[in-house]
Amino acid sequence: MSREDRPLTRTTVAGYALGSLGTGLYSTVPTVLLLYFCTEILLISPAIASLIVFVPKAWAILWDPIVGAWSDRARSSHGRRAPFLAVGAIGMAISFPLLFASPSLGPTATVVYVSVTYFAMATLYSLFAVPYCAVPAELGSAAERERLLLWRMVLSMTGVLIGAGVAPHLVELMGGGKRGYTLMALLFAVTCGIAMFAAYQAVRRRLAAPGMTYITTPMARCVRRVLANGEYVQLWIAYLLATSGVAMFLSMVPYYVTYLLQRPESDAGTALMALLAGNICALPLWGRALRRWDGWSTFLAALVLFIGISASFWFMPATHGLAAVLPFFFLLGVPFAGLQLLPFALLAHLTNADAADGGRNEGLYTGVWTSGEKLALALGPAVTGLSLAWSGYVSGAAVQADSVLRNMHAILIFGPALFLLPTALLVAKRAFAKRTSFPEPRPT
Repeated sequence: MSREDRPLTRTTVAGYALGSLGTGLYSTVPTVLLLYFCTEILLISPAIASLIVFVPKAWAILWDPIVGAWSDRARSSHGRRAPFLAVGAIGMAISFPLLFASPSLGPTATVVYVSVTYFAMATLYSLFAVPYCAVPAELGSAAERERLLLWRMVLSMTGVLIGAGVAPHLVELMGGGKRGYTLMALLFAVTCGIAMFAAYQAVRRRLAAPGMTYITTPMARCVRRVLANGEYVQLWIAYLLATSGVAMFLSMVPYYVTYLLQRPESDAGTALMALLAGNICALPLWGRALRRWDGWSTFLAALVLFIGISASFWFMPATHGLAAVLPFFFLLGVPFAGLQLLPFALLAHLTNADAADGGRNEGLYTGVWTSGEKLALALGPAVTGLSLAWSGYVSGAAVQADSVLRNMHAILIFGPALFLLPTALLVAKRAFAKRTSFPEPRPT
């Protein structure tokens, strides 16, 4: 039995999964707070702030596949992936606090500083995230892959919970304003660094096999092979659209809480904590559903639930207050968990099947995948910023016009639906075609 095929130890699972605590924090804090930080703290117009959050992650469309193919071909005594994880973890720990530590500069210089810092952080993060996501596909057993993915998602959602729910409270606790954001980011940078280093150690021990197969096939041929996988391309598009819709909803929550519910900024964290608590509770249920039904049908169920529950916010007037909407945030966390777990499970199985058919392009597959994920996490907030600019929103204003408030409510509901409804149609077509998501026999 090769090192890749042997059962995973608890130490390996725990160490690898801890890396997702760091990725969850990274992906969530900028998605939820960076647009708000730019418009409310740095007083940047929403249209320009949209470009700030979009461009650095759009760069991932090119950069992430390069990193993936690079890690497929890398050679070291620690295996293909581990050196990338080490460099990415160090880079993240340094760049994360710099993003929210903008010095006192003029308006143009502030825009340049935040843009360059976010671009650097996104570039360094790819060095960790792409090889990290490729690891499950290198395991020989479907059961082991799903076990690793489930625990990874639990830790990822814990990171998301901390990033989205705790971060706004930390900002307030540490004095608010720019100082509060800087200290919050510094604390999270240390947390990310420790969690990512644990993943590096787990991957280094697991996959540093002397007999590891390395890629020698020209990259152009590997890219053609990946793009010729029709099921993978459809899954990539579906995940891109679904994640864009979810990211747009999450980026609207601080505005919804502060302007429509007229609550302090920190209560946006309370609302998101309720959502992510529902997420963590629901992950085991989606794991069971995945074992009982095929991945595409379960993915469709998660999409339909998310659309239905998010639509219920249209009937929640601001007079109901925060306490009345918290149960709806909790319920929304249930399909949100499925939208996180199920696409990654489908991805791992598809990538592993391709490897079994003669390809060892796990890094390239995940590089293309994470490029879509990052584009989605940037596209959602960017569309939010452009929608706010269209609505007449004034950055930093204590009070917004009634027409702006009505538009905010509409953006919260209908904006994400523009992404999620086409996703549901695409996934339904795949599910109803009865195409299995698991090319190998399922373990009993």
